[in-house]
Amino acid sequence: MKSKYVLYLCDTSWKHEPIAKFTSETPFHSVQVGDRFDDIGWNRLNGVGPIATPSKPIRYTVHSIKHLIEESGEELLIQYNLNLELFHGQASPVWPE
Repeated sequence: MKSKYVLYLCDTSWKHEPIAKFTSETPFHSVQVGDRFDDIGWNRLNGVGPIATPSKPIRYTVHSIKHLIEESGEELLIQYNLNLELFHGQASPVWPE
């Protein structure tokens, strides 16, 4: 059975709706609650397009994670939902501003 991986990113500071979606044929890297997660230019699901850039990222922290696994015909759908909250604080000196 073929697997399909889907990553939904939800901004908890708005309506808690998915703001971006990514699909892959391989698993995404693991993420933990509390990790920093920067938007450097995601296409928004609401059609607005990217609102951040690599030089002006929107910084988030992973608030919570939900996993869903569903068999759909000949495909196994593995869905990750990352709930992100805006990061307030100084950026690490290791990473560029």
